[in-house]
Amino acid sequence: MQRLKEGKVYLGERGQRAMTHFFRKGNLIALRQLALRLAADRVDLELRQFHQQNLEEGRRSGGRDRLLVAVSGRPEDEHLVRAAYHLATAQRADWLVIHVDTPRGLLQKAQTQAWIWNHLHLAESLGAETARLTGVNIGAEVLAYARLRDVTQVVLGQTQGLRKFLWWWPGSLTAHLLNSERGIDVVIHPLPVKKAITEDRRLRNQQYLGIVDTPLRRRTRNRAFVISGVTGLALSGLAWSLGAYLGFAGIFMLYMLGAVGTALMYGRWPSLITFIAAMVSYYSFGLDRGLPTTVGSLAYFALILSLILLISQLVARSREQELMARIRERRARNLYQLVQALSSARGVEGILNASIEKLHQTLGIVVAFWLPLADSTGGPLQMFPASTELEAPQRNLRAAARWSFLNKKNAGMSTDTLADIPALFMPMLSGERALGVMMLSDLDLRRAPVDWLRFLETVARLIAVALDSAQASLQRTEADVRLRVEQLQNALLGAVSHDLRTPLAGVLGTATTLQRNAQGLTADEHDLLENIREQTQKMEHTVDRILHMAALQSGRLNIKKEWVPLEDLLVSARDQVKAVCTDRPFQTRISKDLPLLRVDPQLVVQVLTNLLENACRYSPSDRAIELEAYANDAEITVCVIDHGFGVPPGREEEIFTRFSQIKPPVGLGGSGLGLAICAAIIELHGGRIWVRNRVAVRGAVFCFTVPRETEPPMPPDGD
Repeated sequence: MQRLKEGKVYLGERGQRAMTHFFRKGNLIALRQLALRLAADRVDLELRQFHQQNLEEGRRSGGRDRLLVAVSGRPEDEHLVRAAYHLATAQRADWLVIHVDTPRGLLQKAQTQAWIWNHLHLAESLGAETARLTGVNIGAEVLAYARLRDVTQVVLGQTQGLRKFLWWWPGSLTAHLLNSERGIDVVIHPLPVKKAITEDRRLRNQQYLGIVDTPLRRRTRNRAFVISGVTGLALSGLAWSLGAYLGFAGIFMLYMLGAVGTALMYGRWPSLITFIAAMVSYYSFGLDRGLPTTVGSLAYFALILSLILLISQLVARSREQELMARIRERRARNLYQLVQALSSARGVEGILNASIEKLHQTLGIVVAFWLPLADSTGGPLQMFPASTELEAPQRNLRAAARWSFLNKKNAGMSTDTLADIPALFMPMLSGERALGVMMLSDLDLRRAPVDWLRFLETVARLIAVALDSAQASLQRTEADVRLRVEQLQNALLGAVSHDLRTPLAGVLGTATTLQRNAQGLTADEHDLLENIREQTQKMEHTVDRILHMAALQSGRLNIKKEWVPLEDLLVSARDQVKAVCTDRPFQTRISKDLPLLRVDPQLVVQVLTNLLENACRYSPSDRAIELEAYANDAEITVCVIDHGFGVPPGREEEIFTRFSQIKPPVGLGGSGLGLAICAAIIELHGGRIWVRNRVAVRGAVFCFTVPRETEPPMPPDGD
């Protein structure tokens, strides 16, 4: 702006107009932003190219940002996901949403698991990549994943209340990220007050995932605490009986042993209840027996209580890790058994039956499949097996399966699409293509592991891969069978046609000899001889075409390409169709800059001959046959246009197959091999052939193309 005012850019009124209309501060800031964005894109592209050429560097040192969002089972984290979406959109950055399952997380409430899946599903719907990790230390797992995915920013949520002042605590995720060696930006987003998340929303979320805290679950959870308390009382009774022999220290060791056993069975809190119940009953009912009640004994009690807390924590953690390892082992074993069953199955039906049986045996769920009908990608789906025990109407199941198939997303129970249906629909994806839908019923998410849905998605992909392989194998088998059948047909036709040539030549020679020595024959007898000769010639011509077609499809025919002008080929073709196209006018329109054709002259002449014969046979005798030729940079196009009745709609491709013909309005049709021979010859030349009906008037347009090649240099004058 200063340089404009000083007249160093424009002079006079021109500079004033520029300052008023274009070089305003807002426009200059926008231009600067565009320039910086282009520069960032350029640097990012160069960096990616450098990393591709130097794979050993391996680490991201700049470029576009990548955000990582760590969510938990808190309902407030829904706001964190939405805030991260807006942040990633503003920065045009990729973003990831993860949750880390710890051993303690395996025992989380059903509501907590519901909120975790809710957050991950929300992130997926907003375009994020989601993942569920497992580990003991949340901070270490988040940091390792961030390094693996070259994350530049980690977005965390900060709750309201006392916990927001504990971000510096060494065990917190925020402190772990801030103290890491690698510089990662940590973005703290304040979350709303927990009371703002109403109980109605929490209940809707439970219903959304089909997770309800049933009385059976509450009884199972409370039974552990009751058993723990009873165990503590039983230990006190045992201590009263053996107190004279064990002593004070022995009694505490007995209580500690019982607490450790409870921790192994039920976890840390039942273990603590066992010890407290034992000690309370010990001090409450053991006073009259002279048991110690001094301050020292109380301090000893506090010390032992702390020790019990530590031991129960370690025992519970080892128990949870063992539980996680058992879940992983069971999942791996189920996948291994499924892969074994799929690999030994044969055909699509065998794969589906093996999947149904194996999933019911290992997971205890009822499985059915919805598959598209043959030769139908967006058409109706059929269920396999055909029967189902679900109470839902068949049309609802079909609607959910079709929606899942077309949108390649889950539907039914545990989703936000047709959630009232008591079944879960998962698309079976092989790459980006949906091969069908897996329907899971009798599915109880309340007893499911933390990553149950991910495991089922893996199962669906395994089945899809097996189906894709089976379909590809079936297609290869069908293609081999078709090829073998065509080879046998060509061999049979060639043999039969070759054997027919000798007797046909004899019949034709006999008819010709009789015509030459026809003295004394009546006019009808002359006509019969002429008819025999003409039909024999037609049959001989058909046999020649069959032999030619067999040679083309068997690959025994070698083309000999030459540089020839199209005009010479047209002259030869018109000479060969004089008998069929008697006194038929021809109109030729050839582009002036049409280059030479590099083709096999004899074969292309045969193509033109067959097309001209068809045009003459299927159009009135007083109408002209038109020929057009033009070229572009890639190919040369030649068209034969008639004024006949055209091609019936829907048969434009069928007429180029063997023995396919259209009955002409007048006269006899051909053998049905002419257009098939044309298609085979043009295919050998690397071109294509097609037919279409004329728009304004009646008639058909047959066109074929041949590749345009670089013409050879012209010889010098005098050569």
